[in-house]
Amino acid sequence: MNKFVAFLVKFAATPCRPFFPVKVYGERNIENKKSLIVGNHISGWDPLIYTMWTKNLVSFVYKAEFDKNLFLRWVFQGMDYIPVHRGEADISASKKILRLLKDDKAVCLFPEGTRNPTVDCLQPFHTGAALYAIKTKSPIRPFYIWDKTKIFHKNYMIVGDEFTLEEFYDAPTDKHTLEKATEVIRGKVDELRVKLNAILDSRGVKRRPRTKKEIKRLQEYERSRAAEVPAQSDSEFLQGEGQ
Repeated sequence: MNKFVAFLVKFAATPCRPFFPVKVYGERNIENKKSLIVGNHISGWDPLIYTMWTKNLVSFVYKAEFDKNLFLRWVFQGMDYIPVHRGEADISASKKILRLLKDDKAVCLFPEGTRNPTVDCLQPFHTGAALYAIKTKSPIRPFYIWDKTKIFHKNYMIVGDEFTLEEFYDAPTDKHTLEKATEVIRGKVDELRVKLNAILDSRGVKRRPRTKKEIKRLQEYERSRAAEVPAQSDSEFLQGEGQ
């Protein structure tokens, strides 16, 4: 990670916070060590929210299309972010993730694979996170963002306790193992969803009304889910795990 770029990112995060107010429950000062940070994905702002409101810097997985912007590419490369070409098994991205973990770095990815317009319901998780965690014996830190980020609207995030998939370390990393391990990861994130919903419900916090654009995207999503194709094969485990 380039120290100058990292300094700029953290320096810029402070004045941005008033525009994106977030109440964080759980640990904010997360050690930058070998670990996978996994959470739900409901907005392109999710990496920014995590970076602004926690006290460490991690390497995010992102879709390679962002590299067309020269400034973003410079920032992302300086932050050791990992570009993923969606729709294909990106071996280069997989190797970089494994290398960062083996070098005792934290990597953040979104196992849902794409932004979820339903907000309060997790999509199925891809198996990449489970594979990386098992192969490198990395602990996992789950988080959950409550609502889609919108400027000047208060949002909420909860960060859970670290856990491992040690029960799968000695098992063959086949489809059955990865699917079972993935359900464990998804379950941990979903526990945070339920916990945060209960906290906010007790305080009478309501989500903001959806915009017309959000409603349209949700309708399109529901139509696509109705005509959904079969799940991806094991060889495609990395497809779509970027922003």
